Amino acid sequence: MKRAGAIQMVAIVVLSVGALAAVIFTNTSPLLGLDLQGGISVVLEPYVDGKPAEDVSDEQVEQAIAIIRSRVDALGVSEPEISSQGNNILIQLPGIDDQERALELVGRTAQLEFRPVLSSTPVVPPDPKREAELRKELKIPEGKSAADIQQEELDARGLDAAGQSTTPEQGATPEGPATTAASAATTAPPATTAAPATAVPAQGFAGAKADKRLPGQETPTTAAPTTAPPPTEAPPTTAFVPQNAEGIDVTSQAFGELLQLEQAELTNPDELGAKKDVDVTLLAKDGKERYTLGPVLLTGDALSGASAGLDAQGQWQVGPTFRGGKDGIDKFNQAATLCYNGDPLCPPNAQDSTSGAPRGQLAIVLDGEVLTAPSINEATFDKDQISISGSFAEQEAKDVATALRFGALPLELRPSQTQTVTATLGQGALRAVIIAGLIGLGIVAIYFIAYYRLLGIVAFISLALSGSLLWVIISLLGATLTLAGLVGIVVSIGVSLDSNVVFYEHLKEDVLHGQSLRLAGEKSFPAAFSTIVKADMSSLIGAAVLYLLTAGSVRGFALYLGLSVALDLVASYFFMRPAVAYLTRSKLGEKRSRFGIPVLYTPAELAEERGPGVPLVPEVEPTPAMATSDRGTL
Repeated sequence: MKRAGAIQMVAIVVLSVGALAAVIFTNTSPLLGLDLQGGISVVLEPYVDGKPAEDVSDEQVEQAIAIIRSRVDALGVSEPEISSQGNNILIQLPGIDDQERALELVGRTAQLEFRPVLSSTPVVPPDPKREAELRKELKIPEGKSAADIQQEELDARGLDAAGQSTTPEQGATPEGPATTAASAATTAPPATTAAPATAVPAQGFAGAKADKRLPGQETPTTAAPTTAPPPTEAPPTTAFVPQNAEGIDVTSQAFGELLQLEQAELTNPDELGAKKDVDVTLLAKDGKERYTLGPVLLTGDALSGASAGLDAQGQWQVGPTFRGGKDGIDKFNQAATLCYNGDPLCPPNAQDSTSGAPRGQLAIVLDGEVLTAPSINEATFDKDQISISGSFAEQEAKDVATALRFGALPLELRPSQTQTVTATLGQGALRAVIIAGLIGLGIVAIYFIAYYRLLGIVAFISLALSGSLLWVIISLLGATLTLAGLVGIVVSIGVSLDSNVVFYEHLKEDVLHGQSLRLAGEKSFPAAFSTIVKADMSSLIGAAVLYLLTAGSVRGFALYLGLSVALDLVASYFFMRPAVAYLTRSKLGEKRSRFGIPVLYTPAELAEERGPGVPLVPEVEPTPAMATSDRGTL
């Protein structure tokens, strides 16, 4: 038993110190809540038709939380707390700098939009280092981009933005005297390099008819047309002469690479509401495609629902359902007709899966991301006989259907309560709690060591071990540490020290009743630990009830209080018990005063005082003689 106790004591010390060193070495620490590092807390209330909504489904609230969470993630907030409180939504954003933007972002109603696809290109991963190298190599001045240089070249050569000449063709006879010198031959403008052709997403709108259901297909990639070789009478080789002000060769490979690296500026999702009637540039949800989209043709208000399922070929598809009338399916059919016919407002970027005819694409946009951009394969549809099919995975189809359903909900969220905490105030609160805790620990340490001597030192080593384990656990859990959580930890210090007091007082009582310190160090713990467990269980039950029945900061208080109490039981059994037993068996145990136990009697004096036949450790209440002893009572 003695050896087992020593192993347990060494094991918990090594575990606590090693785990603490590991989290410190890996720079892992608890996440601070908004009341400790500053931030914003807002409660959003749903409204319908300008009035507080009473009949809001759980699905609507959960979908709103999911969209708000994606918005908050875009802000870069670490560990935000977003939860429902009935119909309301509680949002806590610790460490947020731009609080006004955060308020506008989380409170803005999600708007689903249908926009025509004007063009799409693959996204080139940004490479600032390579971009800087190319700019230096090409000697592009500060403040100018490769696109600016290219536009200068186009303007100088009389080409429009599409690369088409705005001057008479080269073979045309110019007006003027016929004696124009033939030797003044000019170099024809270079053929502008067409953007690389890309495969459009393999999804398409189709009416859900047995003979016209669109199977999954990849739209063939159309190779860029090659420029015919120059006439044989033209000079066989002519060096390209730049005509831009900087004299940069816009036909070079380096310039083309720089053009690709210079990503077109994306439209800020926060500004989409004010840009319904203008073109925007957005990324696909997976970040692999960049879309230039035209003005909004219709919004999610035209939808009444959507579902995901398998088509006749076993491929996943999404089936949106539109409202009837001019504000529903009629609006969608107007947009579908434009894209089906390849109208300039919805130019053809894809091919019809059946006829191969060019068709336009209609992008579905939610919160600044293109969820999908299916091609339109019919001019008109029935409101509940539409399918978006193609190379959908199961989860992708379900996500699109969920977005369509939620985008159709007339759910408006308005802030009902808002609380902001500055970073300075949060840091001040954290500093105050730490200082108060250290002062309290210092005072208690002085008292414990003065009263219990060596046992007081054991108590604080035990407290340090349980505190180390608590720090490791909350760091690895990733839970947010709030001011209320810190209060729970401070309160738990008193609970932990109470456990030590219970054991030490049992030990003192047994020694004062005649047991040797060595024997009492081993035999007093079982009865004391039973009392400790009962006391700690009441604290654990209270913490569990608080955690389950409350929300917000009170749950943080309950969580950290419960963890601290549980770790106190571990430290008491695996460290305090063997440590006290070891000390009482050592040479230090020869003097009871080192353990804060007063020396009232020697064993011989106690036997003489009690008389013959009275055991040193009485099993009954003290006798009257003991109560009237002039040496005091025991």
